[in-house]
Amino acid sequence: MRAAVFTDPDKPLVIKDVEKPSVKSDEMLLQVLYCGICGTDIHASKDGPFKAPQNTIFGHEFVGSIVEIGNDLETSDFSVGDRVTSLPFIGDKTIGLGALGGAYSQFVKVGHELVVKIPDELNDIEAALVEPLSVGLHATKMAGQISEKNILIVGAGPIGLACAIWCNFFGARSVVISERSATRIEKAKELGFHDIVNPDEDVAEAFMEIVGNGPEIQFDCVGAPGIFQECIERAPKNGLIMGVGVCEYPDTFTPLVAFSKELRIQWAAAYEKADFEFTIDMVKSKRIHATQMVTDVIGLEELPSVFEQLQNPNKHCKVLIDLSKT
Repeated sequence: MRAAVFTDPDKPLVIKDVEKPSVKSDEMLLQVLYCGICGTDIHASKDGPFKAPQNTIFGHEFVGSIVEIGNDLETSDFSVGDRVTSLPFIGDKTIGLGALGGAYSQFVKVGHELVVKIPDELNDIEAALVEPLSVGLHATKMAGQISEKNILIVGAGPIGLACAIWCNFFGARSVVISERSATRIEKAKELGFHDIVNPDEDVAEAFMEIVGNGPEIQFDCVGAPGIFQECIERAPKNGLIMGVGVCEYPDTFTPLVAFSKELRIQWAAAYEKADFEFTIDMVKSKRIHATQMVTDVIGLEELPSVFEQLQNPNKHCKVLIDLSKT
């Protein structure tokens, strides 16, 4: 099968023929239709604590069609031809971030327990966004009571926009987004978020001008050193800071300021199967929309050059790979 393979942080992904995955009795093989490029993939392609091993095939945000079902699953609710997505885990291994090949390829294998059917009402692009939307849903649920709260989203990448979508869904009084990228600002506005502040200016002052109060809940969806300290400084008493973006470098902040305000800091990672199922139901019922965050759909052969562009600040928000005709 054709796949995009990571070889070295200093080299582009390589498109080449690799062996198709073989499935065990409790696994299924999918023909990949669409796969999203995630910021985690970018992190894993660089030197650092998240660097992937050589010959990794990235890709964990996918929708595919079942082409093979393991012997133990022949009486299950799944059939060849079903469109599905899956949480990207088989046992303690992660699909697309190590030994298990991901969906930057024609085929990907998945375990049975974490697979979710895609209803006909969702198109392939909507289905490929279930994973990042579920990240935002899980983080928003972990924040607790959202209704009537004033929210600041730091960063309007796909995860930041997903958090904004769910905060709005769960009844936030206001959702303000901090972002400098013109493209991502445009995408936020297309999704209905018009209260946007510039992170290079005084975010606390700008938030106060828009809302009249400080941000009761802040979602750090960037994960860069220094952001947590900024969140602590502008938080009101009893505020909550949600760590959603992945910061792979050492960071420092002043506990005394957080202590004096009795702040709470909570990290959120990944999701549960219920998050995928709820997201699919809400997209199916048209209660949430997210396709506006997609800035480009590319073919597998284009992936190496686009992946290199995404290593640095760029014009994109969410890029999807169309593998349906590969």
